[in-house]
Amino acid sequence: MKHLITALCALTLVGLTAQADVTLRFNGIPMGGQWAGGYVNGPGMITWNDCKFDGSGACVRDGDTLNIVTLPNSSYWLDLIPLDKDNKDFGFTTDASGSIATIQNGGVVHAGIVDGELHLIGRQITFDITPSPTECSSVCCKILANSNNCTCNGSAAILLGLSSTHWWGARDGCAHISTGIDVDFNVGELGIPAGETVIQFVGDATVTMVLGPEAPIPGPPGETGEQGPQGKQGADGATGPAGPAGADGAAGAAGAAGAAGADGAAGAAGADGAPAPCVDCAAISQAAFDLACKLLALNPPSSVSEFRDCVDAIATVSTIGSGGNICPDSYGDSESCSAYIDAQVQGIFDSKFGE
Repeated sequence: MKHLITALCALTLVGLTAQADVTLRFNGIPMGGQWAGGYVNGPGMITWNDCKFDGSGACVRDGDTLNIVTLPNSSYWLDLIPLDKDNKDFGFTTDASGSIATIQNGGVVHAGIVDGELHLIGRQITFDITPSPTECSSVCCKILANSNNCTCNGSAAILLGLSSTHWWGARDGCAHISTGIDVDFNVGELGIPAGETVIQFVGDATVTMVLGPEAPIPGPPGETGEQGPQGKQGADGATGPAGPAGADGAAGAAGAAGAAGADGAAGAAGADGAPAPCVDCAAISQAAFDLACKLLALNPPSSVSEFRDCVDAIATVSTIGSGGNICPDSYGDSESCSAYIDAQVQGIFDSKFGE
């Protein structure tokens, strides 16, 4: 019962706190696929990992964007890639309105704030694997850019910074190598750094992946040019607008208060308002069972008595909220709405929590 009251209070506080939205724009970069990951966690989330990149959880995915419901002055964490590939995760904060404010630690190279949205930043790279698949049917099979595929050449959108390819085909199908199939490579703003475009297994030069485009090597700086001649003086600027009017003078001393006038006659009493509409007992019953099952999902009740206490507590709150104004014809042959709800407890408990 104590846990139920705490949960109800928490839900009430969330409802009273102003919420806002932060838009995450993927810019065509696949996330939350083969390597798993793909979650946003932080204040206001119903459960851990409930805000999913694919839109199947509490956050709505619309094409290339994900709508993240946030709370003011809070911190959130993006789980992009899990486990040993986890070098791209980062957090962000919100301001007093719940909009995005900052990216953690002064920012990361693969994310930025653009026009109030959170953008993932990457580059389109190309890949070309040799030898041909006729020499070994699975030599091109790999996990690259969150996609498991056996394509020998093509392109992929990848986040800036250090990335990794899991080249399982050369090991499992071709027996070219037994270890070292997780090969790291860098993606810069202009492409793959010079000298890093070729990925090759140690001790076996027959299997090669060439990445591109190769970033150009910056040339040496040119000599400083001579200073140009002094330009002629510009024309006088236009006359500025008149300054603001001076402040008003101090107010004079207040005069003596006049005598109070006689009280006016009392106005006529207003007409009584129309009675509030009654609340349907079935609606209270459904809401009580739905919220009880949601709250107890992580800590299921051990008996129907525990489940009944939880449902009764929520139904009582709903009944008080309605002012006790429950439609008398909405609970059938039961003596009251409470009896109507109690009659359903055993069936709901058996369907949701029974062995």
